Amino acid sequence: MAAQRLGWEAAILTAAGPDFEPARELPGIAAFVSGSRATTRFVNAYDAGGQRSQNVAALAGEIDLALLPDAWRSPDVLLLGPVAGEVAGGMASSFEADVVGATAQGWLRNIDEEGAVSARTWADPARDLASVHALFLSENDLPDGRGSVTSLLAHVPIIAFTRGWRGLTLFTRDAVQDVPALPREEVDATGAGDVFAAAFLVRYHECQELLEAAAFGTCAASCVVEAVGTAGIGERSEILKRLEQRRQLIEEGEWDE
Repeated sequence: MAAQRLGWEAAILTAAGPDFEPARELPGIAAFVSGSRATTRFVNAYDAGGQRSQNVAALAGEIDLALLPDAWRSPDVLLLGPVAGEVAGGMASSFEADVVGATAQGWLRNIDEEGAVSARTWADPARDLASVHALFLSENDLPDGRGSVTSLLAHVPIIAFTRGWRGLTLFTRDAVQDVPALPREEVDATGAGDVFAAAFLVRYHECQELLEAAAFGTCAASCVVEAVGTAGIGERSEILKRLEQRRQLIEEGEWDE
């Protein structure tokens, strides 16, 4: 939906139960859905500091790449977004995409018998990140916080390590750059990281500038946290307006970029 709001044609490949109706939930977006007995569902709770605890209420089955037509095998941008280990390792290699991103959370979640979610060590990042250009992960994803981020640069050349309203750190094999966000009052923070990733990849494909893409992504994320669910996902015009607000705050010395 974030890509669609930015004027792109978008599609999803996923697995879900019969309760998921793509035409209702994602109008105008092509959906290729592996049928499952249930749809994956999380229960998220946030404390006063914004830290999230999660439980899994239901899990869908595996994603079937065979459902995807040839027309969608060569997208401009591909985002792998596992939430519970349902994306097979090396899936990006099955596409011919200009820019490939991946959100790390689905490979870094341990789900116990009661459905409680905790962080775990990444089992095989070399396999999972094959052909991926940019990796997105948050401070909640890694068991040791930021400590093991740099080790992942052996497998992917760009890492965006997000810290919610505090912004992010952009890691490459040549440099480390802190990027301030545009803080807004949070109504619902769920999905902000995913919107950031999608907006980052879209803008990076358009301009080939990492810092510009990161700033654009933070402003897209600032929109979505202001409303429940997907209601706050911003149009390009709103994101550009917030980019200007952010630039002015930096020039006035509110933040050091």
